[in-house]
Amino acid sequence: MEEYHKELEVVMIKANVIEDEEVTMSRFFIGLNKYISNVVELQPYMDLQDLIHLAIKVEKQMKRKSSARRSLFRCFFKLKDEL
Repeated sequence: MEEYHKELEVVMIKANVIEDEEVTMSRFFIGLNKYISNVVELQPYMDLQDLIHLAIKVEKQMKRKSSARRSLFRCFFKLKDEL
C-alpha cells in the first residue's frame, strides 16, 4: 500500500499534476484493491493521510487473515495425512 501511494505521488509530480486533496483522495481510492476499498469506504476519514492509514491497516489485516488461513489448511492437511 505504501508503495502504491509513493508511486502515485511520483507519477503526479512527474506529470506536474496539481489538484485538490479530495481529487487526489478519489484517485487513490479508485486504484485500491476492491476488497480494501469496500472496507475503507465504510470507515470515516478526513484527509488523504487518514485514507492511506486506513488502507494500510486493512491490507495488513487482510494479509494476517490470509496467512492464518494458509496455516490452518496446512495443519488440517498434515493431520489428515497422518490419519
